[in-house]
Amino acid sequence: MKDQVDGHILSACEKGIATITISNPARRNAFSVAMLQAMRRAVDTSLADPDCRVLVLRGAGGCFSAGGDINDFRATLYLEAPARLDAYRALIENWVNPVILALRRAHQPVLSLVQGACAGYGLSLALASDCVIAADDAVFSTAYTGLALPCDGGQSVFLMQALGERRARELMWSARRVAAPEALALGLVEQVVPAAGLDGAAQARIAHFAQGPRHALAEIKRLLVAAGPSLEAQLAAEALAFARCAATMDFVEGVTAFADRRAPVFRGR
Repeated sequence: MKDQVDGHILSACEKGIATITISNPARRNAFSVAMLQAMRRAVDTSLADPDCRVLVLRGAGGCFSAGGDINDFRATLYLEAPARLDAYRALIENWVNPVILALRRAHQPVLSLVQGACAGYGLSLALASDCVIAADDAVFSTAYTGLALPCDGGQSVFLMQALGERRARELMWSARRVAAPEALALGLVEQVVPAAGLDGAAQARIAHFAQGPRHALAEIKRLLVAAGPSLEAQLAAEALAFARCAATMDFVEGVTAFADRRAPVFRGR
């Protein structure tokens, strides 16, 4: 696979190691709709490459991804509630869920290298990976309830599996920031290293995957995924829940408040 640039999503493959870089550091690598579409194309192309033995996800500029781009959220506020519901459900079903399913169904190991902010859909991508190595400056957050949203990208599955219901609910309800040491203690990441040593730690893990028994690793991944709940069904449920909440006035208030840099005042409407 040749190096590719699709807007703010960069793809490369060298010696069997495919790397997808989220590259919009001026926006903290927040995903616009165009970037969601480019991400799906990049993931599909990388995983279909017969030379790809490992897929690495990372962000540019010292940040993994802050989640969805608030400008794209704001652009939908003019829509009537039913149209907004339909728009968000279609967006998630067409561009978010297929990426998460592809990462979980891939026979290749998927490794996320996380620096700085890892929130919202960025957190979903990391959790969908088989291994996460975090820099000591990484900060994780579900982020969604600040915009009066539930979750997407499989977070309800991945956090439940990693933390159990009570801890998952606490993180998702509060949307609080989780520093790298706590993320390690909770089991959200496998390793925390100094930011300057992130690439070195990644190379060691990548070599382990790339040189390991390809078929055995793939079967272990398949069995572990199959042992869990139906990800596809839960992703569909998340898409509907997200869309329902995006159709509320609380969502309008959450997005407006975020853009205005003030605390939201939710009224349950």
